[in-house]
Amino acid sequence: MKINAGLPFEAQLQEYQLAVELLNRRLRTSYVTQVIKTISLDDLRAMYRMIHPGSGPRPGITPTIQAIPRYRESYVYMSLFASIYRSASLLDIKTKIDIPAILFAWDFFCERFPNHIREHRPYYKIRPANFNEAWIIAQSLTNGLAVIEYCKDCHGDSLIIQNSDRQPICQICAIDRKREKRKSRQVRLSVPLIK
Repeated sequence: MKINAGLPFEAQLQEYQLAVELLNRRLRTSYVTQVIKTISLDDLRAMYRMIHPGSGPRPGITPTIQAIPRYRESYVYMSLFASIYRSASLLDIKTKIDIPAILFAWDFFCERFPNHIREHRPYYKIRPANFNEAWIIAQSLTNGLAVIEYCKDCHGDSLIIQNSDRQPICQICAIDRKREKRKSRQVRLSVPLIK
């Protein structure tokens, strides 16, 4: 590890502590380099291997937010995560990623769904499934690819993803409408015909 002579020791220590926090959660090194400029990519990869023996940083193309939700129910959990992140943030998340807030939101989210968080496929309906997806949600809120909107019908926060295959509506309400339609259809089918 190289020491940056232009940075005070305390600042370097904070950078390394932040890198360890992010790498502990298996954040891709390409994302870590976006926020930590003083540690080289090679050093970050070496740190990753030290923290997670037997596995290296994930290679490949980084996913987009549009690719995360495969199921409509995934939007519910993504909206919950985004809402926790926004509530925990002391910054304007539309202009800058708040790293302490995303760390808090992810840890809180994991506490609520301890058996559903998965680092590897197959992923299920609970998304974000790993810290990389959580980071992508936060990043998308900052760069405008996603927004959190208040729903007047269900009185909750709804994550709206731009250029998604789903309509830009509250997916929680869409799920409820679908359930109600299914129930009414079942009731109609169960009523005997009178001749």
